[in-house]
Amino acid sequence: MATHGKPTPEDSGVDEDTIVDELYGLAPDAFVAARDAHAHTARAAGDRALAGRIGDLRRPVLAAWLANLLVREHRDEIDAFLRLGTAMRDAQERLRGPELRELSRRRNRVIDALRHQALALAAAHGHPTVGDTTLRDLQDTLNAALADPDAAQRLAAGRLTAPLRPEDAFASAPTGRTTEQGRATPPAGAGKAAKAGKGTRGAEALKGNDAAEERAARERARKQYESELAHARATVEAAEKSARGTARTARERRSAAESARARHTEAVADAESLATRLETARTRATRLGTAADKAEAERERADRAARDASAAARSARDDLDHVTATRPD
Repeated sequence: MATHGKPTPEDSGVDEDTIVDELYGLAPDAFVAARDAHAHTARAAGDRALAGRIGDLRRPVLAAWLANLLVREHRDEIDAFLRLGTAMRDAQERLRGPELRELSRRRNRVIDALRHQALALAAAHGHPTVGDTTLRDLQDTLNAALADPDAAQRLAAGRLTAPLRPEDAFASAPTGRTTEQGRATPPAGAGKAAKAGKGTRGAEALKGNDAAEERAARERARKQYESELAHARATVEAAEKSARGTARTARERRSAAESARARHTEAVADAESLATRLETARTRATRLGTAADKAEAERERADRAARDASAAARSARDDLDHVTATRPD
């Protein structure tokens, strides 16, 4: 209910979750201004507690923002990815070697696909370039969500502010033999201890051997994960280097094509100009030719008139001479 006539967020129909979801759907460079505006609105409405909680929200780093984008815009893929993490944790706990190896292969494919989707989302939201560190942080976040159910819930909420770090991971299954049910058998030493031990001491020895085998399996998994992670990062760096080289070549070729197109356009314009000038010259030549023909005809008429006048003058001179010759003394 409003206090002293001031509207509250509840009065406007906007609750805190809606505000938080909106903020973590924004690009990092737009987060602070929007957060401060919501805090100001809540404070103006008289809800200082809400204003304080909103003002305390942290701006997400780029890797966290990309993870949030994946959750918001590729929810089905993220849900399937988190189900994969549940299956991997179950296989790890039960030491199901073949199943864990297959799930690990699926994990690599899914993380690679999500990474490419994140790059596409970043470009679509005004971040065409994403650095290697950000991509590594995103991959760590995804691996953490696979290994830790709490991290999976934080990722699924779509409100990360910083990348998650995997404290455990899945890379390889135990190397011991497996039963038909897929559960790893204890090593030979553990079996002997079970036979030799009696009562509580035998059970404790078997339990200790099982724990040692589990620790060894986890250590192998950790080392394999680190090896795969290093290989994946090297692959990413090589691919990015190749992409940068390809992009540079494309820019150079685009520039050369644009230059060639400009020269072609200029040549076409010159040709059209020359064609216009040629047509103008031809028209002028035709007009001058007509004028020359007319002038030639007039010259011929003038020549005839001159000849006629000359003949008339001679005739007049002859008449004058005749008259002069007949003058009386």
